[in-house]
Amino acid sequence: MKKKFAIFLLAACMLTACGKKGPTKTGNEPIEHAVYSDDSVSLAPYTGLKAEKKNYIVTQKAVDDKIHEELMEFAEYRSVDRPAKSGDYVQTDFQASIDGSVVMEEESYDVILGAQEYGEEFDEKLTGVSVDDELKFSLDYDSDFMDVEWAGQTVDFEIRVTGIQEELMPDPTDAFIKENTSYSTYKEFAEAMRTSITDSYAEESTLELQENLLQQVIDSSSILQYSQEDYKEAQDRVNGIYMSYLDVFGMNDLEEVYEFLDMTKEDVEEEVQASLYRTLIIDAIVKNEQLSVSDDEYDEGILYYMEQTGAESKEELLETYGEEEIRTTLLEDKALNFLVNHAQITEVEAEHDDD
Repeated sequence: MKKKFAIFLLAACMLTACGKKGPTKTGNEPIEHAVYSDDSVSLAPYTGLKAEKKNYIVTQKAVDDKIHEELMEFAEYRSVDRPAKSGDYVQTDFQASIDGSVVMEEESYDVILGAQEYGEEFDEKLTGVSVDDELKFSLDYDSDFMDVEWAGQTVDFEIRVTGIQEELMPDPTDAFIKENTSYSTYKEFAEAMRTSITDSYAEESTLELQENLLQQVIDSSSILQYSQEDYKEAQDRVNGIYMSYLDVFGMNDLEEVYEFLDMTKEDVEEEVQASLYRTLIIDAIVKNEQLSVSDDEYDEGILYYMEQTGAESKEELLETYGEEEIRTTLLEDKALNFLVNHAQITEVEAEHDDD
């Protein structure tokens, strides 16, 4: 449905000249049994919706991985004279090519065996290697591989092993934990790590539930028209997300980022219209329910966002985000919570994908 809307909106822009002032009409018709209507939105019923809420299981492996992650800053690394095994850091001179063109070339590049950064089969190729070994091999990557440049491609590797190091983690005795962390015992530390994961899973589950319910409302409602201001704000939101890729990938502009991610103009437009529709539907729910943010709720929100962002003061938070953006976000949260509180929720246990 989203793709259909994206194509429709692209056509609408071409016909109505999106650069002009005034509302852009979508051509959609109002729906029957709308619970709220204005010039922009014909809003479908949004109470009594059905959805599953996943209660993610906290495994001992997840806790152990979290403990390992927290203690890594105290780890030491020792060169070994033996074949590489899982958990080792294999130092390499690394080259990867696609169709004869080099797509990655690094000297002294560490591969962590077991991390599967380039897939399980890649790690298997390097398991058992020794210093000075040279390898040439090719791997076929699935179309959904995380690196979009490699996805669906055959990648040719040339690798020389220059070193192997094993990771030496500290013995997390009560004395070590007390000296190096804010906890008194290892048991207390481990329980805190489990609580941290539990809270993180719960928050993720709630966000997934909220978006599930909201998408049901979006799919059932009808957007009649939107202003150029609303469209520009949605466009800025989408572009802002991908702006963060500039430093990560060392690129100069968004066009390079979108090309690298293999995103067409239609793909970008689809994300813009999804953001636009999301905002318009939430605004309609807010108006219909007459939701607002009280001063007390605003103050509580400030404290919450300070904790989430690491801001050291209210002034620092406001300087970064601004009062209007914070109030808008709090109001959005209130609308999403309204959907959850008035939905028919079935709770199910689920395994969490920690990869």
